[in-house]
Amino acid sequence: MAHNKKSGRRVLACLMGLALLAGCSQENGGETTTVFPDVGPVENTVEDTGTVTYRDNYTIVPQVGGTVVSCAIAEGDAVTAGQELYVIDAGELEDQIEQARLSLDSAQATLSQAQAACEDLSVVSYASGTVTAVLVHVGDFVSSGTPVAQVVDDQNLTLTVPFFSQDAAGFAVGDSAVISFPSRGETVDGTVKRVYDTPSALSGGRSGVYVELAFRNPGTVLSGDAASASVGAAACMDTGSVSYATEQSIYAAQSGQVMTLPLEAGSAVTAGQTVMTIKNDSLTNAVTNAALSVESARTSLEQLEAKRSDYTILAPADGIILTRSVKAGDLAAAGSPMAVLAQPEELCVHAQINEQYIERIWPGQQAQISFTDDTGQARSYTGTVARIDDTGITSGGVTDYTVELSLDDLTGLRDGMNVSVAITTERKEDCLRVPSRAVSGGTVQVLRDGKAVEVPVETGLSGGGYTEILQGLTAEDAVILP
Repeated sequence: MAHNKKSGRRVLACLMGLALLAGCSQENGGETTTVFPDVGPVENTVEDTGTVTYRDNYTIVPQVGGTVVSCAIAEGDAVTAGQELYVIDAGELEDQIEQARLSLDSAQATLSQAQAACEDLSVVSYASGTVTAVLVHVGDFVSSGTPVAQVVDDQNLTLTVPFFSQDAAGFAVGDSAVISFPSRGETVDGTVKRVYDTPSALSGGRSGVYVELAFRNPGTVLSGDAASASVGAAACMDTGSVSYATEQSIYAAQSGQVMTLPLEAGSAVTAGQTVMTIKNDSLTNAVTNAALSVESARTSLEQLEAKRSDYTILAPADGIILTRSVKAGDLAAAGSPMAVLAQPEELCVHAQINEQYIERIWPGQQAQISFTDDTGQARSYTGTVARIDDTGITSGGVTDYTVELSLDDLTGLRDGMNVSVAITTERKEDCLRVPSRAVSGGTVQVLRDGKAVEVPVETGLSGGGYTEILQGLTAEDAVILP
């Protein structure tokens, strides 16, 4: 049985075009039309009107607000996925990004300072030599500038002696020299390390140029020993005192408690060797906090930079611009639609089905869609129930539910067209059937021996202008049509 929400429950008069064996007879002077039951399909449909529409329109909605500085679309334009549609002014965002970048730079500078301070908790020797004194102990608390140990390099010695100016003028750094020790009667080889720029006054009204010489300790020379030297054929004017090449103290650069001190007098150290470690929780905590600040600032910057893409609106898919509500120069509001994009190949039909019949409709059911073109020719399409809305729309005390029909062919269809819809809710094949108008109150009029006889029948499915006969008739019965 076919139904329409505008006319209520009624029988559809959509005959299947099957040939019926019919005849006419005279009874009591009147003409009677009869048909014989035949075997064929019977189907039940729900009929209504529908509208051709796009299945999934894309509403272009910005995530941010601002002045639209560029609009590259007009209604009806075809666009491709990823195509630029709008550009929104991002000047305020760029200011925020610049401020976030400055904050990150500041946080990184603070972290570098904290890390440098922590590096000073490891005290190193800046020269190689022998430890002559250790001035602190493990567990002591030291402050910045506290002497930790004294180191001398007694293997590399220097001697600074004056030469006549005319002799010194011919010296060059690296020239060979001979160092002699008057008190020992021995000599060692050395090299010119430095030639002073200006002459110096000497005793006796003399003047000379000082020259610094470097040499290795033969093992018997001490700091303060007197020595003289010659460079080539030139001899120095006076003796000088031998000095250690390195003679310095090691200092703590930060305050805190001494945790390790692998030093003792007489031990050797090399340049860059860690000679003491200090514990200072405030400095180590400062590094941790500064690192967290850097990470927070970096995250804030990355989040702001990621928002740049929000200011360029791209097409989400290939399609056609149906509507455009915002143009260049307008003020876009976050969350407010700017345009609507549809995909032409996604046309479907939406039908509003009355609440009386919605329980009989299921996804997958077949449907017939039709309309009459401008030439008066009926055009038909087949479709399938694709989706049924769970929520209906109530008007005038009646609730309708949207049923979406997918189409097998889109030729000639356009968005917004009004069509007729017939959804097949049930169908049976090979039924013994008669025209539905022949059945009344569970009985059928049959012509027997020239007389009309009322025959009770058991009916089944009804629809499409036919009613299934389960019991009461045979194919040889001449059924009278009213």
